[in-house]
Amino acid sequence: MTDLFSLHLVYKQTDLVLRTEGKPDRQEVETYLKQAYEDIEGYIACDGNFLSSLHPYEVRETAPDIIKVMSEYASKANVGPMAGVAGAIAEYIGKRLSSRHRIILCNNGGDIYYESPEEQWIFLSAPGSPFHNKIKMCVPSAIKGKGLCTSSGASGHSVNMGRAYAVTILAGNAFSADVWATAISNQIRSHEDIDRILSLCKTQDDIEGVVILVDDYLGIWGDIGLSRVE
Repeated sequence: MTDLFSLHLVYKQTDLVLRTEGKPDRQEVETYLKQAYEDIEGYIACDGNFLSSLHPYEVRETAPDIIKVMSEYASKANVGPMAGVAGAIAEYIGKRLSSRHRIILCNNGGDIYYESPEEQWIFLSAPGSPFHNKIKMCVPSAIKGKGLCTSSGASGHSVNMGRAYAVTILAGNAFSADVWATAISNQIRSHEDIDRILSLCKTQDDIEGVVILVDDYLGIWGDIGLSRVE
């Protein structure tokens, strides 16, 4: 496993942990983070329904690219566009660093965009669950990038109607992973929902893997491996 440099940034609602092969430029990362906020907040200032909608929302033709992509993937998962904001910011930054770093893990409060020619091991945090910090996930290599995003009905500040300690989705990008994590976790009330949800995930082309933690149970499907933390 390649040794990586780490950088921690806190800005407004973002708590970002960046890990890269090769030392990242802090000022450059801060600039990208602020640009993402400017695009998102600037659009919300002229279209407030984008912020409040809990359902798919059609944006204006003049919207910035990040807003259009958030809207596009939210529509696929049948949630509001802000359900994918953390993943969107992670990918916005990660993509802009990709020409300078062979390996990038851009973690925005548990929503991750990553690029790596190697598989990566990532801890799964799920406060309240008996599995909290006791397992780690192995995700596949991603030369062109993938998203690994988590939503919880038991912790965190995001709107969530479910009861899962954590639903983690692996997808081809962080926009998709984030909105599907929200959409799936909203549907989980108990461990009796696990089989139904895993079957649902198998029907969605955007979803490449899922891990569900609810009650004292764990469900998993797709291109994610698990290992106990020693």
